[in-house]
Amino acid sequence: MFCLSIILAILINIVLTFYQNYNNLYYENIIQQQINSSISYKYPKDASEYQPSNRQEVKDFGTFDFIVIGAGASGSVVANRLSETNNWTILLLEAGAFGNDVTDIPNMEMSVLLSDYNWGYKSVPQETACLDMVGKQCTFPRGKGIGGSTLINNLVYTRCNKKDYDKWAQEGNPGWSYEEVLPYFKKLEDFNKTDPDAVANAEDYGRGGYLSVEYPVPRHPQLNLWLEANKEKGYKIIDYNIDPQIGASVCQLNTRHGRRADGGTAYIKPIRNRENLKILTDSFVTKIAISAKTKAAFGVRFVHNKKTYLARSSKEIILSAGSIVSPQLLMLSGIGPAKHLHQLGIELVEDLDVGSTLRDHALFYGLLFDSTYPKTHKPLDLYVEDYLNGVGSLTTPNYNGGVGFYQTKLETVPNYPDLELMMTPIDGFSDTLSQQLSSAREKTWQHLNQSASFLIYVMGLHSKSVGTIRLKSKNPFDYPLIDSKFLSDAGNVDIARLYEGIQLALSLANAQAFQKYNATLVRQDLPACNNHTYLSESYWYCALRYFSGNVYHPVGTCPMGPDPKKGAVVDAQAKVYGVENLRVIDASIFPFTLSGHTNGPCVMAAEKLSDLIKSNDHARTKGTIRGTAAPVYPFYHSIIEPITFHCDIYGQTVTANTGCSKETEGRDSNFNVMPDSENEPVLLPLDYN
Repeated sequence: MFCLSIILAILINIVLTFYQNYNNLYYENIIQQQINSSISYKYPKDASEYQPSNRQEVKDFGTFDFIVIGAGASGSVVANRLSETNNWTILLLEAGAFGNDVTDIPNMEMSVLLSDYNWGYKSVPQETACLDMVGKQCTFPRGKGIGGSTLINNLVYTRCNKKDYDKWAQEGNPGWSYEEVLPYFKKLEDFNKTDPDAVANAEDYGRGGYLSVEYPVPRHPQLNLWLEANKEKGYKIIDYNIDPQIGASVCQLNTRHGRRADGGTAYIKPIRNRENLKILTDSFVTKIAISAKTKAAFGVRFVHNKKTYLARSSKEIILSAGSIVSPQLLMLSGIGPAKHLHQLGIELVEDLDVGSTLRDHALFYGLLFDSTYPKTHKPLDLYVEDYLNGVGSLTTPNYNGGVGFYQTKLETVPNYPDLELMMTPIDGFSDTLSQQLSSAREKTWQHLNQSASFLIYVMGLHSKSVGTIRLKSKNPFDYPLIDSKFLSDAGNVDIARLYEGIQLALSLANAQAFQKYNATLVRQDLPACNNHTYLSESYWYCALRYFSGNVYHPVGTCPMGPDPKKGAVVDAQAKVYGVENLRVIDASIFPFTLSGHTNGPCVMAAEKLSDLIKSNDHARTKGTIRGTAAPVYPFYHSIIEPITFHCDIYGQTVTANTGCSKETEGRDSNFNVMPDSENEPVLLPLDYN
């Protein structure tokens, strides 16, 4: 018996060792495969990959109580929370796929950006920023998949500042004060103080929420230099999510045991088997169907597996496609600036300032420092071993580490930080990855040398500059026109704020904590600024135009506000003005840029608005289609045969794939038609040109 126990123990040990070796080898292979793929990856220029094989044909996808468009930071929350009501049916539409074992690795973020998980948007050529980027076009990474941009972001968790929300409410949006939103932050959080030396009180956070919040472990030693430098300069070490926010800290991250806690992993995977929730990936939405008579949204047209479908909603449609695509879809559906839509031949449903107030945090990328601090390079298998134990380099996104919030002389409200600095150590893995991807990065920057010991990014928080999102055409597969207009405000406040940030960053790098390791600014070879004395004010103002861009926090393209005549697109309940049964729930509704990173606020807003929807009287006609006794399921109800339509003015019966007669041409190039059983026009995709 004793011998048998020994043999069994040996066999178990052999199996476990084999499994561990296999697992390590698996991760080594997928990491290297992703890096190799990134080097040669080319972003698409449009969404033509989703074009249907027959754009004349529309098939019925059935009726749901709610349709959620986009499974990003907000949409994933809405789908989860609404499907908690058992007798509601929810359809979640997402163009991308679920994340995978590579996207789960936080420090693969730089490589995953160069993949199909990123839409790869770019701005139109700029005049005031991004001038060193190829074509003078700012990059606009936006996530494509279940989780949206949380699949590719840097995972920094911030609630932002108390004063942000109090201002939000004071501008005429009841229910959005800090006191009113704080319970939703605590509801979403599952806080774990993994760094025992961090300045944080676990009692100030929520536990048991869907979104994990933790510190990277072990703490990189250079982060202690960052904190020491701040203390030398008179700044406190703080928990930046607790008021007051001014001071320095180590970043809190949305990871769980060192793995990316994207929106899909946090909110969708745990509940994906709910019977009342249909999750449809590879589904590209082209238009929201709106009744011409009642101006009520009642359906969503989308392409799935090269076929076009119409799904109907008996209650509401929730648009959560993000600050770039949400305004694009509203405009394609006839909701937007009347002049712009008329120019493109899009029939106007509601004249609103959609896409007219693109706001974002401007970031200066040009402060890189060499030092004698040793970089520790290890074989990839050792990095993988650490990662599988929830620690080490792979558990921390490349651009994260230390953070500080500060107030410049340009912000007049007391104790209201308008500047953020992010200090990033370049460890062995990040250094190797950066070198391997150097050829790919050259497709973005023309002169920026990113080889360094550590970096300090300078980010302006209270942006004054305003850009726009506009349609390139009425073809839904064309990417929208993004005009970011960074550093373009008339008073030059945004660029002055970044200059103040550069001076502060240089002062911190000159502190004894960093100078023990001879920290030295890396001189950038920037021909356009060679006529300025190096490090002079005029030099930095020149460099700011070339090495500044966005930090991927776009907001405000469908802003919340009390008056649509003054630019508001949605009200305080996120309802689109002038259109029934349609809400927007994502960062596009933020009325201004917040004092921190946007993922936490996006999740909070979705939690809050989901509660609001549930509290409203949506109980009527539960589990029925349009008040009939027909069940909502099966999901693929009547999709084998085309729907029968008739033209709305002549009444002739046609199938969706044959179109209307010549008599109707000239009235509307899109052909307003409607199903036989309804009185609501549907815009069929007969003409994108």
